Amino acid sequence: MNTNNRVYRALIGSSTVISAWDGNQLAGLARVIDDGEMLAYMHWVLVNLKYQGMHVGSGLAERVKERYAGYMFLEAMPEESKNAPFYQRHGFTLMEDGRAMQIVTRS
Repeated sequence: MNTNNRVYRALIGSSTVISAWDGNQLAGLARVIDDGEMLAYMHWVLVNLKYQGMHVGSGLAERVKERYAGYMFLEAMPEESKNAPFYQRHGFTLMEDGRAMQIVTRS
């Protein structure tokens, strides 16, 4: 299965996808997986390079926060530590003694 099909299926299987558009050009998107009640995990905040620095990601993060305001936990895992300040500007804090863990399977 090619990467585009996998990304499409991942987006379709997400709980929430919020996108930002400039006409018919995708400027950015945020993907969230949730349990329907208590925990939501913001997995992606992606911004097209052409739109970086234009607050597209900030707008997406704020819309996710509004959507999940009633949840006990809204979590984000910046996959690169250089992105942590972005999330901190939006009210996220580092989890006390938390560590992200994963298994990566590449096909």
